[in-house]
Amino acid sequence: MGVASRREILKAFGCAAAAAAAAPVVRGARAFAAISPPGPGGETRVLGSTGIRVATVGVGAMITRESDVIRYAVENGANYVDTADCYMGGENERIVGRALAGIRDKVVLASKVHIAPVDEMIRSVENSLRSLKTDVIDIMQLHGISSEEEVTNEDAREALRKLLEQGKIRVPGVTTHKGQETVLRAVRKHGFYRTVLVAYNFRSDEGIGAAIRSAFGSGKGLSATIREVGASGVGIIAMKTQAGGYSSPGDHLSPHQAALAWVLENPGVATTIPSMVSFAQVDENMKASGKRLGWGGRKALARYARAIGDRHCGLCGECAGSCPQGVDVPSVLRSLTYLEGYRQADLARQSYRELGPDRFARSCLSCGSCAVACRLGLDVKRLARRAHGLLA
Repeated sequence: MGVASRREILKAFGCAAAAAAAAPVVRGARAFAAISPPGPGGETRVLGSTGIRVATVGVGAMITRESDVIRYAVENGANYVDTADCYMGGENERIVGRALAGIRDKVVLASKVHIAPVDEMIRSVENSLRSLKTDVIDIMQLHGISSEEEVTNEDAREALRKLLEQGKIRVPGVTTHKGQETVLRAVRKHGFYRTVLVAYNFRSDEGIGAAIRSAFGSGKGLSATIREVGASGVGIIAMKTQAGGYSSPGDHLSPHQAALAWVLENPGVATTIPSMVSFAQVDENMKASGKRLGWGGRKALARYARAIGDRHCGLCGECAGSCPQGVDVPSVLRSLTYLEGYRQADLARQSYRELGPDRFARSCLSCGSCAVACRLGLDVKRLARRAHGLLA
């Protein structure tokens, strides 16, 4: 073993020890031992230093309107369900609550709260408890943060500490769409939060050709950061795993299964939360658990990449702040993906309108040349114009 690798191992152990010392104790840890393991053949991993064992394919419930679909997923091996107080205007948590009636002890339940004054955050979580019809939420995550300042926000920490002490949540975590590597490193550095939910898929690194052709482990960027931070004891959950969920034919592995398998080749990822809106999607996604990408899977990803290559944003956030007109390009393109990939028109319009006029893509309609460069080579001006025309 070389000096460099020894140093990396010692560094990882040092970070893990520091994080463990600074992190809050997981409340009700024994309760997790009672959670039923996934069904036969399901792969499991440990969610960082929490010690919670989770199936590698969980349920992202954000756009799931039928409680029976969530329940079916749990019956078929999923034991991690993610929702949020703001999804569907609060209705999504109620759907999840109905889905888990009588089987709550079989599931690790995650929800979210926005940074706000302490009392407001506590009230928000208490509302979530009522909506979910549960006494405790296993993982409560700060919603959509993008900076180290938010990781160290003292109001948020105080609110979550009080909720931990009251037994209303068990593990504090964060979620991020932008500035993801910054957030991951900040969580590792400061040690309070135990989990990070990140947007991660086969288009997340240098570009689609490199992402597919590279031998795994040699990549740079988000993949490497996830491996390093995961090794330090932070539990990492991946969302947006299927690069928008666009329809595309497949053979042995469907493109969506191959995309999940690609994400799960990263040992830093403990579980994934693909969206599931039908029984067929549950069957497709759950079959990806334990699968290895292989040559056939890589071919499926290559076909999928060609099919979506001119329209899907990789969510790297590198273009954030680069538009001189103030257009929030990553959020505009994410809204378009909700419409054309997820096929969720209401969610897409809500997401776009929440940006506000100052960050809309209206100015793209009259812009002569686009100053925003995309690492995936997307025609940003064309897509932004399309988003505004369809969603404004």
